[in-house]
Amino acid sequence: MEKFRRPPGMKPWFMAAALGILWLACSPVQHASEAQPDEASVVVRNLSLPGAFEVENRGPDIELASAVTIQRNLKGEWIDQVTDLTLVEKCGQTASGGCSPLSQGAKIRPVRWNGLTCGSQCAATCRANLYLGPGRFRFVLSSCDRKRKFPGAAFEMPSQAQ
Repeated sequence: MEKFRRPPGMKPWFMAAALGILWLACSPVQHASEAQPDEASVVVRNLSLPGAFEVENRGPDIELASAVTIQRNLKGEWIDQVTDLTLVEKCGQTASGGCSPLSQGAKIRPVRWNGLTCGSQCAATCRANLYLGPGRFRFVLSSCDRKRKFPGAAFEMPSQAQ
């Protein structure tokens, strides 16, 4: 096999740059707007009040785990927090079997998270109840089988419960 030779007068850096451009041109591109199906099928959207959120199903019918995970950002890492937050739209509701069905195109607005570890949506008597704010948090929903996760965008919880 004949060895490739650089044409006279061509700088080595130019050749490396040309090969890099050729490699990029031939590489498959995924645009930011092209979300993965699992990630985009359930959207967790923050509302104007801290702790308020909406869940929208943009994919086929799905069963979501009723328990909502709250994660706190600590030094760039998302850490699960212990709370009793669930996908209830009114106080007094309970999810049957720990799962909540969400039809294609449906939206739900669970009762707002108040920042507490217990009684986090509705009044409850709890020992050692803590306010987790202030801080940067996000809600993470899961499919009922826990195989798929649907994280929401980060939001700031103020220093005092509202």
